[in-house]
Amino acid sequence: MNQEDRNPTIPESLISARLLMLQSKRLILATLERRLRLRPRDSMRARVDHMRDETAAAHQNYCTTVLNFGSSDMPEYWPAAYGRLVDTADQLTTKLRTVAGELPSRERYEVATEVEMLEKLLEGWRTSIRAAMVPVA
Repeated sequence: MNQEDRNPTIPESLISARLLMLQSKRLILATLERRLRLRPRDSMRARVDHMRDETAAAHQNYCTTVLNFGSSDMPEYWPAAYGRLVDTADQLTTKLRTVAGELPSRERYEVATEVEMLEKLLEGWRTSIRAAMVPVA
């Protein structure tokens, strides 16, 4: 049976629907941003900001769906997995930096070292995301 001849599974359909929603939001955002550049107005700026938030939420929904229902054999799985890893590490880095100033100097040094190690890991993960996205694009 040919790949085109079979019906998509429910997870494949769900992932496809989330991707279409994300692509639609990105197209709308690009259109609104172009309008804002041509005629900068506060009302248009508010619409662009709102659409940026909607696009970010659509991206999160898409990645969550890929991770929950996709498989590691799918080309879009790994960029989503690394993206989630990077987001989590970014949040942890921010939290560690926030609390570091309140710690005694010895512990502050340890936290600073851990933050530095996390940042190096993040750099490697971001490189992996870019490499994983090449075959998808």
